[in-house]
Amino acid sequence: MDLFYSTSKFKLNGQSYTGFPILISEEGKVVGEALDFCITYLIKRGRVESKKSWVTYGKALYQFFGWCEANAIDWRDVGNDREATILAEFRDWNLSEEGGSLAARTVNARMRLLCAFYRYAANKGWVASVPYDMETITVRQPKGFLAHVDASGGERVSADVMLKTPRTLIRVLTKYQSLDLLNAIKNPTHRLMVRLGLTTGLRREELATFPLKYVINPVTYTKHRSFVRVNLDPRDMVIKRNQPRGIDVPRTVMEDLWQYVIHERHQLESLSGQAQPTLFLTADGLPYANDGAAFLGIVKRAGEIAGIPYVNVHVLRHTYATHTLYAMMKSKAQTHALMYVRDRLGHASVTTTEKYLHCFSELEDALMNDYQNEIDVISQEVACG
Repeated sequence: MDLFYSTSKFKLNGQSYTGFPILISEEGKVVGEALDFCITYLIKRGRVESKKSWVTYGKALYQFFGWCEANAIDWRDVGNDREATILAEFRDWNLSEEGGSLAARTVNARMRLLCAFYRYAANKGWVASVPYDMETITVRQPKGFLAHVDASGGERVSADVMLKTPRTLIRVLTKYQSLDLLNAIKNPTHRLMVRLGLTTGLRREELATFPLKYVINPVTYTKHRSFVRVNLDPRDMVIKRNQPRGIDVPRTVMEDLWQYVIHERHQLESLSGQAQPTLFLTADGLPYANDGAAFLGIVKRAGEIAGIPYVNVHVLRHTYATHTLYAMMKSKAQTHALMYVRDRLGHASVTTTEKYLHCFSELEDALMNDYQNEIDVISQEVACG
């Protein structure tokens, strides 16, 4: 079994789809059912807009069909004469050392996709039934402001091949950890990227593609006193789900970004010999490639120097969300605070934002106060140092 990604010659209704996953069997034939499923779910439905999902679907289907091929298993064999269903066998193989000893969440992601594939296959008549049963399980009930409208009773229906997963621990930096992290970064570009992440909650790919044209001289901005509202547009940068949103950049941060553009960035851009659309540039004067993949290593190394082994780019986002939500809830209604943070982060649902409410009891109040002001002070201390 081989997995290929299409060139521009792959067209549907006259439109090219470069990078679309295509499975080829050991006989050299296209696995038509997998291709038909991907076309329906990734293109026709119109809900999957990111090409990253194309890769995810392709790899998951490749692993499953490759496993079937290697073990001489017909994926259509969903009969009751098996000791375990085909999906249960594949799940257990993923958990084994041979299958990579994958984490439960990773395995569940594959199981959800394959359950969707078999539902599609059953509707198409390719299989007589789906290779799993549905069961009622107990789930954690929401603790946020939507808890009173939750009618599930703490129960929901799930496929029986799904694994129980532990609750994810959200990592958040304190004021002093943020200071240590920034102090550990000597490169001015890297330091500003981390600072912008801490004060706006931007994702890694958003930091990497943040447009130069969004940076203004804050002196010319008179609408708000403490921050500059920046409207993110998917036509200008990479944004998850291509959904535009607004972020509030503190004036002190915008001022330093403005100074960075005038001084350090101008010198970096001259190295490449051409104008660049993104704000942050590498040492070669070029935009960060692969949605800022190099930024992962930058933050990790800074965390090691600062003695924070668990820090990554998404921790910056968690830190912004948790501290901002806490500070706002001290003076405003919980609903208003959740809506504000949801819109700044670009969450599709406020229930996603609610997960940060669980962090409050795990952090001392003294470390949660006036987060935005603390970051400004930290930034000044780093600049002076």
